[in-house]
Amino acid sequence: MKTYLVVTGIVKFKNKVLILKKSPNDYNYPNRWSFCSGYIKEFESAEDSVLREIKEETGLKAQIVKKGKLFQRTDKNKSWVIVPFLCRTKAKDVKLDHENVEFRWINFNDIKNYQTVPGLEKDLKVLGLQ
Repeated sequence: MKTYLVVTGIVKFKNKVLILKKSPNDYNYPNRWSFCSGYIKEFESAEDSVLREIKEETGLKAQIVKKGKLFQRTDKNKSWVIVPFLCRTKAKDVKLDHENVEFRWINFNDIKNYQTVPGLEKDLKVLGLQ
C-alpha cells in the first residue's frame, strides 16, 4: 500500500466555506465535492503547499488562520496522511483550473448535502469546526 502526504485547505470568506467539484476525469474521486487539496512537493512546507494549491485551483490569495492536527485515512489500497488548514481570503471571485468543474460558497453545516470525497468531515473536526 502506498502512502501519500497531502494538504487540505478549507477556504473561508466571511461566514462561508469554499467547496470544489472535481472533474469527471479525476483519478481518485471524479465528480465529488472537496476542499482545495493536493500533494506536498519535495522540500516544500505544508504551509507553502496549501497556499500554492489554493492559488492554483481557485486563483485566490489566502492566508492561513489555523493548522489542524494531521491524520491518516486509508481507502482504495492507498493511505493518505492529511495536513488540514483553515484559511481565509478577502475575495470570493473563484477562477477554477482544470482539476475542478464547479464551486460553491456554503455554510459549514450544509456540507452533508453534497457527495464529498471521504474524510471531509474529519478535516472540519480536527480544525474544531464541527
